[in-house]
Formats: sequence, structure tokens, C-alpha cells
Amino acid sequence: MYLDISVPRIVVTRLLSKVWRGAYYAPTAPLHLAELPEMALPAADWVRVRNRMCGICGSDLHQLTVDAGLDVAPLALPAHKRIYLGHEMVGDVIEVGTAVTQFKVGDRVVRWGRADDCLARGRTELCAACARGHRVLCEWASETWEHHPVGGGFGDTFLTPASTLLPVPDGLTDERAIFTEPTAVAIHAAWRKIPDAGDKVLVLGCGPIGFLLLQVLRLVQPHCEITAVAQFPWQAEIARALGADHTFLAGEDGYAAASQLTGGHLYQGRGGNRMLIGGFDVVFDVVGMPGTLRDALRWTRAGGTVVLIGVYLHQMQIDLTPVWHQEINLLGAIGHDVVTWQGESISTFALAMRWLRDGQVQVERLLTHRFALEDYREAFATAVDKRTHHAIKVAFVM
Repeated sequence: MYLDISVPRIVVTRLLSKVWRGAYYAPTAPLHLAELPEMALPAADWVRVRNRMCGICGSDLHQLTVDAGLDVAPLALPAHKRIYLGHEMVGDVIEVGTAVTQFKVGDRVVRWGRADDCLARGRTELCAACARGHRVLCEWASETWEHHPVGGGFGDTFLTPASTLLPVPDGLTDERAIFTEPTAVAIHAAWRKIPDAGDKVLVLGCGPIGFLLLQVLRLVQPHCEITAVAQFPWQAEIARALGADHTFLAGEDGYAAASQLTGGHLYQGRGGNRMLIGGFDVVFDVVGMPGTLRDALRWTRAGGTVVLIGVYLHQMQIDLTPVWHQEINLLGAIGHDVVTWQGESISTFALAMRWLRDGQVQVERLLTHRFALEDYREAFATAVDKRTHHAIKVAFVM
């Protein structure tokens, strides 16, 4: 499954989708599910992987529905003409290049992400981001290179540099392994601002990343007080089971709830304009919409921190005055990196697999739906309509 990045296709699909939801699957849409000819490994350090299972990520849905403004910063960068969907995968190595020494045929693997960093390109001199292990921020990621990855998690096989893969430890089931990448994302987000003991923490958003982040925060700082904001009551129930001390719903008066939970002073100006003085010490915005970021900044105490995790691919009109008026620290988080945990320097992917294998991060309630790849329309509709289906993580089984 892939997307052809074509401005005419994007424009036509956006226009048609206003009156017809099937526009995303029409012949004029960027999305395709197709049989591709079998290709040889393009280089000696590449491998071929056969997929076993792959989760659907929110970013896959954004791409499917061409939900991005053409004027946002990332769209100014060069990009592939074709994007292969599916990165929360687990699979088996079925072919290795002659220069590959870290894997053999039959090894079970997960993929850390895009194959466009220094290591994937075979560069001996690493950029600063790759040298410290945060390969998602590679300074060479937007440059052209000789070979492009072919295929992704939404398909039977894919070709990729061996450096983009990590071995799956024994004892980690496929159903847990597909949560490796989102758990690594949650770990990186937590490390952007690890709460102190006694801190009042807000997790704004109860999707897969939010549920994983709740558990990561409980592991790294068991003595903080965590509140979660959920869209639906059933999400709030799961959030409490996974470590939240308090919950409230997105449809409730969040300003009143934040004031009551933190002891912050709630003020209201003209036109319903409200602001909290005092508030949460750390807020993790897992949604990333203009409304949630506005509220996150206004619900954080002076000198506190907002970590922006959610992806919103449009320009925002948002009040940033709390950043200077209350000296709120606004941090971004993307992908995964290398962290120090209990004196050990470890990849967030490796730490995620360890915690998933040992049951320290629970995902059994999070994998709610499974589909065959040919049922992709139903799978995507289920992932989008959480109100009807109570979906958290939807996965394809190959």
C-alpha cells in the first residue's frame, strides 16, 4: 500500500471528500493497494522482510486523508514521490545482503522508522543528531540518495537497509511487538520533561500514545500525580486502569477541572477569555490541535512545561502569550532516541521492547481490532470512528 504524492491528486481528493468519503479510495486518490514486481536487494547492506503484523498509526490516517497544509514547514522539504504506508510492523527477515552481519534469515525484527538517516545512507561521518542516537532528526534526511526503500508494513514484504531494523527478543509476542514504535515515541516524549516527585502532570489525549505515555510516566516517576483527558468515558476508564489518578472528559469544563485538581486560580476576562494562574507542572499534549495546545499553555503553572507530541499538519492561529507572560516552556517531541535509564544508555526502541516483553507496559487492552490487508477500507473506517467501534489500536495481520 502506498501514496503517490501528486498535487493534482491531493487537490481532487480534498474537493471530492467534502461530499463523498469514498474519495480517499477512488482512482483519482493518492492511495493505492497494488502488486509490485519483485525487486532484487539494491545494495549489499539491505535486507528483505516479510511482514507478520502491522498497526495503523495516526500518521497513516493523516496521510491517507491528505490532511496536511501545503504551507507548513515540513512540506517545504524535498520528499519521496511515493510513500509506503505502515511502520508499526513486526516481520521475519527472508533475505540478507552480502554485507549484512547483524541479521540472518529467520530473525524476527521491528523497523525503527524512515530509512533516510546517516546510518541508512551508509555515511561514515554521522551528523550530530544521528551521533547521539536521535536519527529521526538526521540533518541529511531530506537530501537525495541512491536507493529508496520499497514497501512498508501495509504489504507482504519490504526492502530496507539493515540499519533500520532491530531484533525482537524471545518472549515478545507479535501482538506486543507492533507497539514497539509507539512505546518508543512515548518514552522519548516522557524524557523531554521527566516529572519530579510530587508534580501534577496532565496527559491530554487518550489514544494509543496517550495510554502508553501514562504507563511510561508511572515507570519513570511513580510519585507524580497524573490526570488524563479523554474524549469518551470508556477511554477514561482505561486511563485510570493504566495509571491515571484523575480523569475528565474533553467535553467538560477543562478550566474548572484544572483549577480544582491543581489549586490554580481561575480568572475570566471579557468575551469568555479564561486563564489559570497556577496549574499543572507538566502537560503532555498528545492531540496537538490548536484548541488543545491553547488550553495546555493556559493550564500550566508559571515556569512549567508543555510537551507537544500530537501532529497537526496545518498552520495554527494560537495565543502564545503564556510562553512569555508565564514563562511556559514549550517543547516538541518526535520519534525516538537514546536515553539513560538506571545508569544504562539505551535506545528507546530497545527499552520499549524490554518493558513490553516484561509486562511493565501493558497493551492487551489496546489492540482492539485486527483485519486482513484486503479489508483496509473497513480497517481505516474502524480506526477513525472511535465513538462507534471503541477502537484504540487497529492492526493488519498478514
